[in-house]
Amino acid sequence: MTFAKPCLMLFSCPGDGGDTLVLHRGRALQASKADPLVKLYGALDTAVAYAHKAAGLLPRPQARVMRLLAFSMTELGFYVATGRALHLDNAVELYRRALKLAYSASGDPPRSWIACSSPECSAVDEARVWARWAERRAVALGEAEAARLLNQLSNLMFEVMATLPHIEYRSRPLRPT
Repeated sequence: MTFAKPCLMLFSCPGDGGDTLVLHRGRALQASKADPLVKLYGALDTAVAYAHKAAGLLPRPQARVMRLLAFSMTELGFYVATGRALHLDNAVELYRRALKLAYSASGDPPRSWIACSSPECSAVDEARVWARWAERRAVALGEAEAARLLNQLSNLMFEVMATLPHIEYRSRPLRPT
């Protein structure tokens, strides 16, 4: 057996000094790990991981919706890295498939703020929050197509949350204690 990263055996891997090689629009760039592009990829990576986590906890069809959204975000990352429109087209198509499935499972829209009341709903919410974070990073970088799709993906995750156990919270005046 061998490691994918043999540098681990030497305790010296590229990136140990706080920089990394990052792809953007087909170009390889040396960048600080604090660079906005690296932060976008980090947020996307985290959103994908949480979307897969949620899919593993959910029943069908919500599980399938979350898998499709995870793969859509993966393709979106490929698009930012390569600049190839094929990856953006794939990401949008995966979103459309997820949208169709989610629509068939949807009920009445919530009339207030949603607070999750199950681990499954919370897992979807984690993915949604990270997709929003990635969206903000995409906006900061001027990645308009990525930002627009991430907004739609996170909105669809909210719709999935509405199909799971949740509390509809409305603000009311509190009694003094």
